[in-house]
Amino acid sequence: MATIRTIALKTYKPCANFAIPKKAIEWEIGGIEMPKKTKAMQNKEQFLADGNKIPICVNEGCENNVIVRDWKYYSFKHVCSNCNTRYKNGEPMREGVTSYKKTYCENQDGRLGFTCPISKKFELPNGTLHGDHIDGNHENNTPENLQTLCSVCHHIKGKRAGDFNSAQKGRTLS
Repeated sequence: MATIRTIALKTYKPCANFAIPKKAIEWEIGGIEMPKKTKAMQNKEQFLADGNKIPICVNEGCENNVIVRDWKYYSFKHVCSNCNTRYKNGEPMREGVTSYKKTYCENQDGRLGFTCPISKKFELPNGTLHGDHIDGNHENNTPENLQTLCSVCHHIKGKRAGDFNSAQKGRTLS
């Protein structure tokens, strides 16, 4: 008899046509064979087993956990899902929550070794301004370690710092 699971108020039946190759089976839950755990699943389990906690949203007044981008490389955003959605949709933050993001690129002062090519007066569309970890440490979500950069400046900074190589070098937790 097939096992029926209810997940988030939706009911799913295992598909009769779907078979997992025996060599990919590594563990079971309640007699149901499960595929081999991915590196991401292993990292998440280890992270939580070691007593680590998912960081809290950096926005003042928000106590939600941040978005986990990818467990494989321990990649965390610095804001929660609610704050991220509100920002992207151009909606105000919840009452009592203040966004750390500026409405302009902070590289206007040339802090990255070049001046932002986009005028501070230019109204950028939502999603064009990014939150950047100044020290490159995605665990360090203190307001002092975050700056607002336009996508152009953020990309240049990341390329110079090698931030786009994380899949090759991997991230580790301190």
